[in-house]
Amino acid sequence: MRSRVEKYQRGRPTVAAEGGSLGRLLAIPRVRAVAIASALARMPFAMGGVALIIFVHSRTGSFGDAGAVAAAFTLAFAVAGPVLGRLVDRRGPRSVLLPGATLSSLAVLAVVVLGEQRAPLVALLLVAAVAGAAMPPISGILRRAWPSMVEPEEVPSAYLLDSILIETIFITGQLLTGVLAVAIDPAAPLVFAAAAGVAGTAWFVVRPEIAEIPPSPHDHRSRMGAMASPTIRLLVVTGIPIGFTFGALDVALPAFGAGHGSAAIGGLLTAMLGVGSVIGGVVYGIYGSRLGDLRQACLRLAAIQPLLSLLLLLAPSPLAMVLPAMLAGTYTAPIITVRSRIAQIAMPPGTGTETFTWILLAVMVGVSAGSLLAGPVVEATSWRAGVGLAVALPLAALPILIAAREYLPRDDRSGPVVTSMGREGVRVPASDG
Repeated sequence: MRSRVEKYQRGRPTVAAEGGSLGRLLAIPRVRAVAIASALARMPFAMGGVALIIFVHSRTGSFGDAGAVAAAFTLAFAVAGPVLGRLVDRRGPRSVLLPGATLSSLAVLAVVVLGEQRAPLVALLLVAAVAGAAMPPISGILRRAWPSMVEPEEVPSAYLLDSILIETIFITGQLLTGVLAVAIDPAAPLVFAAAAGVAGTAWFVVRPEIAEIPPSPHDHRSRMGAMASPTIRLLVVTGIPIGFTFGALDVALPAFGAGHGSAAIGGLLTAMLGVGSVIGGVVYGIYGSRLGDLRQACLRLAAIQPLLSLLLLLAPSPLAMVLPAMLAGTYTAPIITVRSRIAQIAMPPGTGTETFTWILLAVMVGVSAGSLLAGPVVEATSWRAGVGLAVALPLAALPILIAAREYLPRDDRSGPVVTSMGREGVRVPASDG
């Protein structure tokens, strides 16, 4: 018996002839509904780090404690995300998503309760880690689901749409965190994030496009899962420098703002990175073919990244920094889109959710590493050193990507790609996960 997903695939209207624009995709009711549901479901992560820092600092007076709690939340998500992704691949989304979102939201609320009671730091660290570890890998699931929701020609546009959506979620989440913390209470962003996470995940998982995703066949599974593919391993390793840049800039730009009167200026400039990513995504959707095939686009965007960040050093004032900050963010949505297309081709069968979770979490780990390293460097020197770090690691990683470029497919029709060391595997069809 065919699942409802297959019925959607056979009966949906063709949108390929309409140019594959982002607006056309959002005009499709099922795409719009899933996108909005996923945005709500991902709000706890978009708001969580900043909201935890604001709340814990307001109750303890310590930025050190606040940073430790936020780090426990983020790192737990990074460690547990691929595990939850593999569970989704093996059991389907229904048995994993809503229980995880419920546990995560309850743990977020527990942070609020413990914080109000001035509980020991170790208690806050533990519940924050539970909140992060239980958070469902919504982004990985959605990227696995796109090929079954749109025409094959529209899959690149769908990945691009999701990249822009991620940036929009983070911009909105950070703005909401600030507004709610000031207008109501520092605990308000955490309460809102917990409620949005459960509501959004419930809506997301009942959508037929998500609920009917079947478990992957047992005979396709490997103990290494997604990491059995050297292409996926390459994407994970080279994803860290992408995130590292933004982690370093998250410290450097507030330090720049502090040097010009207020660290809050740096917060606004950091938001410009996200705005730039949205703009870059739209431009890529129109002119992306000029970057060449997938391999060429991946290499060229990796080379562009440090050059764009270098422009930040030229800004003499906060106003003059706005444009360079936007330019520094423009490569993000395009590179995430290209990497998602490569992952779709190279992932081992039956590892769709796990693969995309690894790809996204590699960037997140880079963000954490960039912030941790840039903090003491900027404090000991200046904001310019933070920008220097943001440039240095991607530049140092570029030779690795160039040397291993044979593992990058050229395009969606490039035929066999290397899926394990020493042998070739046929390109994985989208329906396999």
